[in-house]
Amino acid sequence: MAKSYTKAQIRKITRRFGLIPLKSSLVSSLYRKNAVIQVKTKKGIYALKPFSRSKVVYSNTIQQMERVASYIRLLKKRKYTYMPTWLPTHSGQLWTLDQGTPFYVSQWIKGRGLETADDYEKLGLALATLHATSTGLHRTEKGTSPPTIQQLRIWKNQDRLFQKKITKVSRQDKEYRNWYNTHGKDCNRLSRRAWKDLQDASIIRLLRAERRHPSLIHGDITIPNVIISDDGQLKIIDWDRVKIGSVYTDLAKALMNTTQFNPEFVQSLLKGYQKRKPLSRTERKIVTALYKLPREAWHASRHPNRSRDREILDNWDQSWPLRLQIIHILQEWTRP
Repeated sequence: MAKSYTKAQIRKITRRFGLIPLKSSLVSSLYRKNAVIQVKTKKGIYALKPFSRSKVVYSNTIQQMERVASYIRLLKKRKYTYMPTWLPTHSGQLWTLDQGTPFYVSQWIKGRGLETADDYEKLGLALATLHATSTGLHRTEKGTSPPTIQQLRIWKNQDRLFQKKITKVSRQDKEYRNWYNTHGKDCNRLSRRAWKDLQDASIIRLLRAERRHPSLIHGDITIPNVIISDDGQLKIIDWDRVKIGSVYTDLAKALMNTTQFNPEFVQSLLKGYQKRKPLSRTERKIVTALYKLPREAWHASRHPNRSRDREILDNWDQSWPLRLQIIHILQEWTRP
């Protein structure tokens, strides 16, 4: 059940940030109801957001909120301009605790979504600028695997679960038997190619050295989280998942989650990215291999009867040839 908030609670929290609300309304995201509260004040419009804890990270909500706030301060110090301004509380903190839930306040960005090749070039530049803010970050500890290798272990496990699901569903679920019999094999072939590509010696060497150059990633670059403001500036919102992580998975996921299999948008995003952070041929191979992994199918197959996941599976016939087209473009991109 989606959590609701009383006007008294909203007023109490926003006043800690020096704001007096005139009007407030609950706004749902793609995944959650009442994900953010829009607060109108004399000073402007702001987003009051309850912090969403990541279940993947083995730390409590407060620890995660403190870590995110420290990275937001670093980005502000580095003059990163592609995110909304976060407001401090009266005590100088970037968040406050109410009824056990952390809340933070940032500018409400009014504008439109990604529409043109120029928009995607701006997104590539914004993403590369984020990834280039590693100066001053601590190296990951020697006992810790480099970020991309950590992520690959998670995805390999999801791939194995998907293969088991194919066997089980093809026997039991009549509705999706044909889908799994057809596209399950396609997904497995694509996965095998990607895992094989990632075994290249040059890639392994680069990924093992990754811990020496830690970078911040957003972790959730999706169409709803990128806004072209009314003054033409690109802003990335929803920074709950910012962390030290794999720039290659962040870029590959952004390509998959925002470009809608449009070749022009893919090429524009990569063009903008490389203006700020040029990629070597080995790095291009990594991004291409990661893009090949059919992660949406792995995720959707876990709950095929949920409406959003069912839509992903139902649209696979249409998106499959488009995906192969983009993979071909990326493979050409990796050539000398």
